[in-house]
Amino acid sequence: MIPRALLLTLTFTLGTALGSGPAQAASCGIFGLTVPNPQVLVALEKKAGCTFQHVRWFQDWNQPFNQEYARLLSQKGRTLDLSWQPRYVSKGKLVGVPYRDIAAGKHDRFITQFARDIKRGGKTVSISFAPEMNGDWGVYQLTSKNTPAHFKQAWKRIVHIFWREKAPVRWVWTPNILYPTALSSYRELYPGDGYVNEIGLDGYNWGTTNPWNRWKTFAQTFDESYVAIKQITSKPMQLGELSSVEKGGDKAQWILDACRQLPKYARVKKAFWFHINDGRVDWRLTTSLASLQAFRRCAPGTALK
Repeated sequence: MIPRALLLTLTFTLGTALGSGPAQAASCGIFGLTVPNPQVLVALEKKAGCTFQHVRWFQDWNQPFNQEYARLLSQKGRTLDLSWQPRYVSKGKLVGVPYRDIAAGKHDRFITQFARDIKRGGKTVSISFAPEMNGDWGVYQLTSKNTPAHFKQAWKRIVHIFWREKAPVRWVWTPNILYPTALSSYRELYPGDGYVNEIGLDGYNWGTTNPWNRWKTFAQTFDESYVAIKQITSKPMQLGELSSVEKGGDKAQWILDACRQLPKYARVKKAFWFHINDGRVDWRLTTSLASLQAFRRCAPGTALK
């Protein structure tokens, strides 16, 4: 749904910045955060008055696992979530890695090294391979030559390699919310409970930012897809990406409503706010003072016991 030219670079000096967050601040509860770098994380925590225990970042296919970033984010007991995208940049353009090539073993050396790097880091990482794989807007998503069967074969091959290397990874299967032109059902894309630890679900309220969009409440955004997921697996869930725009409605009220609705989604244990301005749409919690204040009012109250 959202272009993710978000490859993160990190220097050792950011360790100081990350350590300067609110030392005794309350947890932000069920909410995690997707950010472009640790400095943004620290700045938002100061504004929000709470600490995000769950942090997500993106990584493309030809990049080594960033152990330094993982170490820094694991401070204060943070959990680490990685959206691992099978794509790379070639001559200034994004190129998708075909699932069938992964399934055929053509990338085994890279996958093996990635698993070994995570193991060497010593921290458990949750990985969402090919997030929003059911979409039709990204270079690694479904086509007539990049099928659901290829996806499942690729997923299982990757997991087997990580098992062989004994890398501490939790596997999160993360489709986009249902939409009318999807090329595959959830059931056709699901690798099976034996290969998945957790279910993710990405969804956004686009408001009226596009002619084809309309304002949707939190429930209108997620209800149908949540029910569909429950029909194929009983695995615990997270909202891997969620956000709302300001245009077309009341974003502050949307946030408050999300906090009221989330306890009804009994399987959802984490909800990652997409705190990024992607150049077309500003999804951050700080797009208005009212939106930030709404989050401050509700976030600690969503903590799950």
